[in-house]
Amino acid sequence: MMFALKIICTWVLFAASCSAVWWSFRTEKLISISWLAFLLPAVFQFVTAFRIGPSRVKSLIVFGCINLVFAALVGASVWYLIQIANSYRRGR
Repeated sequence: MMFALKIICTWVLFAASCSAVWWSFRTEKLISISWLAFLLPAVFQFVTAFRIGPSRVKSLIVFGCINLVFAALVGASVWYLIQIANSYRRGR
C-alpha cells in the first residue's frame, strides 16, 4: 500500500503537472495560473508526508521540494512572458 502511495504521489503527480503546464503553454490557455500545476501537488505531497511520518516517506518530501522549484521556475517564466507581452502592446 505504501509503495503505491509513493508512486502515485511522486511520479504520477509529477507527470500530470508537466502535462498540465505543457498543455497550458501549447494552447495558450490558463498560462497565468499554470504554476499552480506544480504548487498544488507539492502541498499535497508535504501534507501526505507529514501525516504519515517524515522518516517513512522521504521521497514525498524530495518530490515536494522539486515541485516547489518547478512552480517557482514556471511562475518566473510566466511573469517574464507577461512583461514581454505588455511591453510589446505598449510599443517598446
